[in-house]
Formats: sequence, structure tokens, C-alpha cells
Amino acid sequence: MTGAKKAGGLRSLPEALAVSLALCAMTAGPSAAAADEVIAVLDGRPITLSEIEENAAFQIYRLRGSIHSLLQREAREIADRLLLEREAARRGLSVEALLKEEVDARVAPLKESDVEAYLAEHPEEAGGGAEGRARLKVYLEQRARIQRRLDYVASLRETSDYRFLAAPPERPRVRPDTEGAPWRGAAAAPVTIVHFAHFSSKLCAGSAGKIRRLLEEFPGKIRWVHRSFLGIQDADALRAAETGEAAFRQGKFWEYHDAILARGGSTPAEAVREAAREAGLDLQRLDEEQRNGSLLERVRQDIGRGVRLGVQAAPVLFVNGIYASGTFPYEELRALVLEEIERTEKGGKTTGQEKSSGNTPNRKGGRP
Repeated sequence: MTGAKKAGGLRSLPEALAVSLALCAMTAGPSAAAADEVIAVLDGRPITLSEIEENAAFQIYRLRGSIHSLLQREAREIADRLLLEREAARRGLSVEALLKEEVDARVAPLKESDVEAYLAEHPEEAGGGAEGRARLKVYLEQRARIQRRLDYVASLRETSDYRFLAAPPERPRVRPDTEGAPWRGAAAAPVTIVHFAHFSSKLCAGSAGKIRRLLEEFPGKIRWVHRSFLGIQDADALRAAETGEAAFRQGKFWEYHDAILARGGSTPAEAVREAAREAGLDLQRLDEEQRNGSLLERVRQDIGRGVRLGVQAAPVLFVNGIYASGTFPYEELRALVLEEIERTEKGGKTTGQEKSSGNTPNRKGGRP
């Protein structure tokens, strides 16, 4: 173990835990950037936290979020144990006896009507016969007991002064690469939304609809950049994404984008072909490019960009580099966009979104 690892007094901890604790201690806001901690050195040249976070900020944020949730859960469990011990001592009981009085004795006996009501809501579980029904009864009884315990401990907590003090991590700004990607909207817009999505998803079609609403509500204020993100094993999504790249090369990306998403995430081969015809693509050229693999390579590059940023599943949006799920309610997304418009118009800087998208006026895929 190096001296750097020993310096923090963490020699007795596994390395992974040490890293986790270090990440938890770091803030995601300006204070971390100001400290600009040196993470590594190459031939005397420091590699700092701010450099790493340019690309890995979202992944680090998610790790911090997991650690925050872990700390919250463990703190709650310790508090609940202490509350039960305190209440049991006050009443001159053991914790086990207290739970028998306040949990076991207060759970209503399970009735056949309860089982029937559950099966009416979950008909897929009705086929287990007598043995399956017996297992279901045990499950429902245990569920009722667990819920009663949770409710009882919550009542103890409400009469105590329990507070969880650790602040959640701040959402960072990342620098998604927009070079050479299709975009629409205003080139000099104060807000850039990078949409990691694919065409074989109802959720992605929905998030695209939200961005379209934002373009209409804030004309001239938004630049919408598309990046493909999908499971490479999904044949329908892959075919649709390759056709999207072909449309971009032919200057007709957004025509195809809107035509294919109008299918609501249903993209069998015939639907993709029909959307390509609607967009006016040269189908012979499309077929040739699919055969030589150049379209697939470009889609793979987009997926790699998403993976490096920490995207796990589409749809994901980055609003001036700030993560937003494509499944967020429209009003929540709108509030973030409005905040960014106001911030940039007051002199705030964007985060690398200003770089050229690689589109030129004769490539219609770059403009609506």
C-alpha cells in the first residue's frame, strides 16, 4: 500500500471502502472544484479532480448518491434499534417482548377474503393450487407483520428528535460531447439539451415530445442534440439507429427522427423502412452503408459516449450538462430549463456546450 493510502489512516479498510468514503467526503459543488484535489501524477504533472469530473462527474455523482442512501438507511436502522431498546426499558420489557405486544398481538388474523382480494389484484399468482395458496398466506401474514413493525417504529420516531444531517450530493455539470451530432433549434441558444435516446422506446418517444414542447415554449432558447443510446443486442433499435445515422448523412435526420418516433417506439423492420421513405432517404445508399458497417460503427461511438458519461438506460437528458431523466415530469424539466436560461442570460457560462456540433448549413440533419 502506498504512502498516499496510509496517510488518511485507512490502512485497515478495504481499498474499495476507502475510495467510497473518500468520495462521500468530497462535495460535488464549488468547494470541491476550488480545492481541486490532486488525484494522480504523471511525470510530475498533476491530474486533478476537476479534470476527472469533466467526463466522470455524473458517474461520481451516482456513486455519492448510493453512499448517501446507504448512510441514510444504516443511520435509520441504528436509530430504530435505539428507539426500541429505550421504549422496552421504559416499560420494563425486553425488545422481543415489546415487539410481541406491539406487533404480533396487533396484527389482525388473515382472512380468506384477504387472500381473495390479493389474488384479484395479482391474478398471475392464482395458479399454484393448494400449496401455492398456503405459501401466499404465509407471505401475506409476514407482510402484515413487517408493515405493523414499520408503523410502530415510525410512531416512536415521530415522538423523538431524529434528524439525518448528511446533505445529498449536488447534481454536477458534465461535458457531453456534441461534436458531429445532429441538432435542431438555435445555434447560439443559452440552453443545450443532449438527448441520449433510441427510437424503439415508448419512453424515449415521450421524452422527445417533452423537448419538442420546450422548443415551442422557449423559441430561440434551446439547442437539441441527439445521441443514440441502446442495447446493441436489440435488433430493432439498432436498425432504427443505423437508419437515423444514414438520414443524418443525407441531411434528413430530423425528418426521419420525427417520422420514426411518431410510431411511439414500435420499430419493426417495415416501420423503419416506411419512416425512411417518409423522410425522403435514398434507400439504395442506406442499404450500401448498412452492408459496409459504417453506420453501425457510428452508433457504437454514440453508445460509448453515453457509457463514459455514466448513462445506463435511455432516455437521459443533459441540460447544459446537468442530468435529467427523460421520465421526469414535464414541469420539473421545464423548471430546470428556465433556471438555466435565467442563469446564462445573467452571465453564467455553459459547460463546453459551445463547441461546434460539426453540422454545416448544407447538412440539413443539423437544422430543423
